[in-house]
Amino acid sequence: MSIKYASTPQLQYGPRQSASPWARFPQNARPISTAPEQTSSPVVVYENNGFAHLALHYNNAWRKISPFKDPRSGAVSYRMDGTTISNPVAWAPPAPRKK
Repeated sequence: MSIKYASTPQLQYGPRQSASPWARFPQNARPISTAPEQTSSPVVVYENNGFAHLALHYNNAWRKISPFKDPRSGAVSYRMDGTTISNPVAWAPPAPRKK
């Protein structure tokens, strides 16, 4: 059996890296420096690895908003859960809710 060499890689681990660092975010994502900080409406905040969280800017930090379910009525309310997002790099307006 002979060993064959190729000019292209035959094995890749994980997704391919793009030349643009913004390729991992959606097209409507903007830099975090332009995010609205004086608002009560949550926005989608992206970490540097591409994970998205619904968040609000509160006490000089971006804080995650999580759904909480009332055990008696079953109603769901969204509240800050105390978790901060340590390194947000981008933000986007939330998608419109379907009714």
